[in-house]
Amino acid sequence: MKNKNLYILVILAVWLCSCSPKVHKHIIKERHPVGNDTEVTVYNIGEVVPENAEVIGNVSVLDGGFTTRCDWETVLETAKQEVRAAGGNGIEIVQHSFPGQNGSYCHQITAYMLNISDDIEPVALSETAKENFHDYVVLKDGDTIPCLVTDKTDKYIAFLYERNGIRRLTRLLLTDVPHYYINDPVELARRKAESEKKEYHVQIALNVGYAFRTAKFSNNLSGDYKDYLKKLSRGPDYGASIRFNITNGVTFGLHYDQFSSSNAGYFYTYDDEGNYYEGPVSNIHTITFIGMSFGALTASSRNGKHMLNLEALAGYLGYKDSAEEFGYKYTLKGHTFGLGLGFGYDYRLTQHIAIGAEASYYIGALSNATYDDGTHKEDIDMGNTKEGLQRFNLKAGIRFYL
Repeated sequence: MKNKNLYILVILAVWLCSCSPKVHKHIIKERHPVGNDTEVTVYNIGEVVPENAEVIGNVSVLDGGFTTRCDWETVLETAKQEVRAAGGNGIEIVQHSFPGQNGSYCHQITAYMLNISDDIEPVALSETAKENFHDYVVLKDGDTIPCLVTDKTDKYIAFLYERNGIRRLTRLLLTDVPHYYINDPVELARRKAESEKKEYHVQIALNVGYAFRTAKFSNNLSGDYKDYLKKLSRGPDYGASIRFNITNGVTFGLHYDQFSSSNAGYFYTYDDEGNYYEGPVSNIHTITFIGMSFGALTASSRNGKHMLNLEALAGYLGYKDSAEEFGYKYTLKGHTFGLGLGFGYDYRLTQHIAIGAEASYYIGALSNATYDDGTHKEDIDMGNTKEGLQRFNLKAGIRFYL
């Protein structure tokens, strides 16, 4: 019975630990723990830390993989308890991941543990700060902070400042800054212009590849004819596009894409009246997409050589089948509205030239078509037997950045 109770306690302890957030802590300055009723002041990202605050360590509260109790209140209280155990009374959050980010459904934070006291003498600016911090901002409480202003708009001011040897970047609303001074406004304007400068204005892409139509076949078809259609459902694909860089990371573009496939065989069949037919059958399918795209840069390496992007597409989807059946030749043409989604990767060889690959998927269904055998022409309503034009494309090519 004792062993059974012990086993239950171990299982319960493991379950409780798996439900709780995972904590990493590093102590820089040893202090005696403070009581659980000690108030811990929280400084969120971007808030200015007072001069009489020293960093005694850092703490991270993370998703342990099976964490269930990780709402914001639980995560913040966990961090506060770690601060009290380290002898601190303040916490400065430097990173906060919300549920849905980084593949987790938990709040996750990384923070400095602080000891805030009137007995702490402010640490003088480092030599690097003295050389670069020639601006200053004045807060509502009268605190004057030497800093380097990195951005200034009609609504906010962003600046780099230093507390106890640790540099921090923050952004405050101008309503919270009664006064500020920028030593070199020309240099600030230059830095802003450089940061806002578009990496490119226009991208031209030329691609070739292979595509696979994904529409399902009717169960009423014979095995041989299904195999014939499967070969006809894949073939080469080529295209071109031009994308205009509206702002860094957001593009608007025009796309042209064409898929083609062909197949030939020898079949026999009976019509509805029992007549027998035998002979060659061939088809040449062409599907053309002409449309617009709206894209967003999802990731880019620091050196700008590697770029990932995602885009949505919409436009004209045209279909043509040049066919021959048992000695009769005809064409079937039609068009519809098509939608698509594309994902691409570019590797920059130079500032203006890159190679890239992309995967895309188009959807659309043809409900009306025009039949033409050279002597007779008619419009056909396909009813429930719509021609599915959806396909998956894999292409690669060259890009020109202008």
